[in-house]
Amino acid sequence: MQTPVFICDLTHTFKTVALNCMPYPVACLVSYAKRALADCYFNRFDFRIFKYPNKLLSALLEDIPPIVAFSNYMWNLDLSYSVAERIKRRKPNTVIVFGGPNYPTGHEEQAAFLRKYPLVDFYIYKEGEVGFTELLKILLQNGFDAENAKQENLPGCHFLRGSEAVTPPPAERVKNLDEIPSPYLTGILDEFFEPNIVPMIQCNRGCPFTCTFCVEGLKYYNKVNRRSAETLEDELRYIALHKDSTIHDLHIVDSNFGMYPEDEEIGKVIARVQAEFGWPEYIHVATGKNQKERVLRVAKNVHGALRLSGAVQSLSDEVLTNIRRKNINAAELMDLAKQARELGSNVYSESILAMPGDTVKSHTETNQILLDAGFQLIRNYPLMMLMGVEMSSATTREKFQMRTGFRVMSQCFGIYPFGDEEPIVSVEIEEICKATKDLSFEDYLEMRTFHLAIEVFYNDSILAELFAFLNSKNVRTSDFILSIFADWKNLFPRKLNVIFSRFRDETTEELYETEEEVKAAAKRNEAITEYAKGKHGSNMIYRFKAECFMNAVDDIVRHAFSQARLLLSASETSSYLKELERYCLLKKNMFLNTSYVLEDTFHYNFLNGGTFGAETRRMRFFHTDAQKAQINDCLRLYGHDPTGVSRILSKYFVAKMLRTVEVLS
Repeated sequence: MQTPVFICDLTHTFKTVALNCMPYPVACLVSYAKRALADCYFNRFDFRIFKYPNKLLSALLEDIPPIVAFSNYMWNLDLSYSVAERIKRRKPNTVIVFGGPNYPTGHEEQAAFLRKYPLVDFYIYKEGEVGFTELLKILLQNGFDAENAKQENLPGCHFLRGSEAVTPPPAERVKNLDEIPSPYLTGILDEFFEPNIVPMIQCNRGCPFTCTFCVEGLKYYNKVNRRSAETLEDELRYIALHKDSTIHDLHIVDSNFGMYPEDEEIGKVIARVQAEFGWPEYIHVATGKNQKERVLRVAKNVHGALRLSGAVQSLSDEVLTNIRRKNINAAELMDLAKQARELGSNVYSESILAMPGDTVKSHTETNQILLDAGFQLIRNYPLMMLMGVEMSSATTREKFQMRTGFRVMSQCFGIYPFGDEEPIVSVEIEEICKATKDLSFEDYLEMRTFHLAIEVFYNDSILAELFAFLNSKNVRTSDFILSIFADWKNLFPRKLNVIFSRFRDETTEELYETEEEVKAAAKRNEAITEYAKGKHGSNMIYRFKAECFMNAVDDIVRHAFSQARLLLSASETSSYLKELERYCLLKKNMFLNTSYVLEDTFHYNFLNGGTFGAETRRMRFFHTDAQKAQINDCLRLYGHDPTGVSRILSKYFVAKMLRTVEVLS
C-alpha cells in the first residue's frame, strides 16, 4: 500500500500568482527520492506536488496524509506555517517537514527558529535531496512516528528533541545533477504546464563567490555542480513541446550563468531549441560576475533573449571590502555594456542601498558610473536582511549600527478559505536595512526617491533618443539624471510631483519597527482587502513607475526635454529638440494601448540618426501584430492596474513594447 506524501511549494494567489514559476526545486526532491527509494522501497510513496494554496487546502479537506513537506522561502513561510497549523489541528500526528534557504546558519539562531515554529517536526538543512530521502526511509521504518524517528541518525535534519535543538551538519551535496532525474522528462511537472507558469531549469548549483548578503556566499555552496548539456537539451525540447502557447519565457536559476566553459555549449543548445520552436524569447537569469567575454558569446548564441547582468551592488572600495566582494572595474563595465548593445542584448546592472559603509556619496557615485556605462537598466534595491546570511548576523548589525524596518512583501498576502473553519489570513514579512552609522533614514528616503527617478527617466529606453543626442553633445548621462533629480519637489510637473511625493510618503509608511507590528496591522481580513487594492504589499518602485508610465509619460518627456534645453542652451538645437520631443511622445505615450495608430510629419529622419532632410517625412507610429500579442498576453497574465503593470515592467523588455515607427513618404 502506498503512503501519500504532499510536497508543497506554495505561492500566494490572492491578488495574483506571486511567484509564477514551475515548482521545479521540490520536483527535484521528488524525482531524486523516487530513484533513490526504487530498490528497497519500491512504490511505497505516492507523491503529490502542490503550488496553489486553494488546491492544497481542498485536498487536505478530503484527507490529510502522514507526511506534508513545505518549501521555505521568504515569500511563503507564513503561508506554509499557517497551513501546517491547520493540519496539526485536525491531525496532530501528521509529520510536518520544512526545507529551503529561509533558515539561519548558526546553532543558536536555528534553535530559536525551531522554537518559534514548533509545529515543524523536521527541517531539512541546505540542499534537500539526500536529507529528505533519508528522512523518508527512517519515517517509514518507524511507522511515521516523528518522536521515534528523532532517536535515529538523520543526516541534514534539524529538530527539537524535547527542549534540545538537534542541528547536525547538512547532508552531502549532490555532486552530479544528473543523479537527480529530470522532473520534466519523468513527467512530474506535467500538470504545471499552464498559462500562468513559467518553466524553470537549473544548469548548475553553487557559487564560488563569498558575498555576505547572499545565501550562496557561504562556504557550503562554493563548489559548483552541473547538469549535462544532453539532459538540458532534452528538457528544453520537452518544455517547448508541452508549454502553453502564451509562455514566452524561461527561468534559469543558476547564480552565474554563462561564466563557465560548459555554458557555451548550453547556449548552443538553447539556440537549437529557439531555431526549432521559436522559444524561449526571454531568458531570466543572473549571468556570471566574471568571464564577461564568455558571457557575451553565450548571449550572442541565444539571439538577444538573455538579459545580461553587470551587477556590482556597489563600486565603493570600502563597501566591497566590508561585504567580501570583488567587482570588475569601471572600464570593464563600460566595455560589457557597449558590447552587449552591439549584440542586441539587454544589459542591466544592480546596486544595493545601505550596505555596510555605504553613504549618499558612495551610492550616488556608483549609480553615476553605471549610468555613464550605458546599461539599459539599472536596478537599485534596499538591503534585505535574509536569514542564513552573514550580513544578518548580530555581529554585523552591531558593528555597523544597522537599523531595520519590516514590511509586507510584494503580492505575498492573502485570505484562503478552509472548509467550515475561519479562513487562513497570511502575510509574508521582509526585513530591510533602513539606516546605518553612515546612512541616515532621511538619506535612505532620498536615495530611494533617486532610484525612482532612474527607473522613470532612464530605464527601459524611455528617453533613449534624447540620451543619444545629449551624449553626442558631450553631456554625460549621469549629469543629466542628476540635474533632473535636483530640486525635483519644486521643478517637477504636477502629475510627476504628486506621484514622487506619494512614493516618498508611502516608503515611510510601509515600514514598521518590528515583525509583530506588521502582523498586528496586516493579518486581518480588512487589511488584506486594502493590500489587494495596491497601496501596500506591492513593489513600491515598480508600482509608482507603472503609475508614471500609465499616466504621466507626457510629463516625463516634456520635463526631460525642458532640462535638456537648459543644459545645452544652444539655439541651433531648438528645432531638432522640438521635433524629437514630439517623436518621443508619439512613440511612447500610453504605449500599452495597442489600439492607437498615430501619424505626424518631421523634417528629421529619426530612424537614421536624426539627420536633417531636404524633404519632410510622414511617419506612422503603431504596434505590430507580434507586439500586440505580447502586450495583450502580459496584460491578461498580470492585469491592467498599476500593480499588474508594475510586474510587466519588472519582467519584460519595455523597449520592445514601444510603438514601431515607419516612414510613409
